[in-house]
Amino acid sequence: MNNITPLPAVVPPPMERRAAALADIQQMHDDLNEAHETIGQLRADLNRETDRCVMLAEERNRFRHDALVYRDKLVELATSMANIGLMTVSAQEIMRVAHELTDKDTPRDVVPGK
Repeated sequence: MNNITPLPAVVPPPMERRAAALADIQQMHDDLNEAHETIGQLRADLNRETDRCVMLAEERNRFRHDALVYRDKLVELATSMANIGLMTVSAQEIMRVAHELTDKDTPRDVVPGK
């Protein structure tokens, strides 16, 4: 029922306590140096990954620009083809009218080219 812990029978001399404290300090110093090395490596990794992200963004922008140029050229080509189609329809109508007019002027008993 007594929650009081007894004191150790042997109290370490001051030199041993000092040596233990110095050992603890040395361990903390080593841990700190290790943490600094880890932080440095993580920073290098972060910089490398940041550079990769920048390169990927530049590549994406280049592909996007090329795609826009390609799309513009396709629209230009489609417009030209549509205009050609419209001109062909118009030319067919002109040719039909021309054939009708020439057929009216040409007598039926005369064969052209003879």
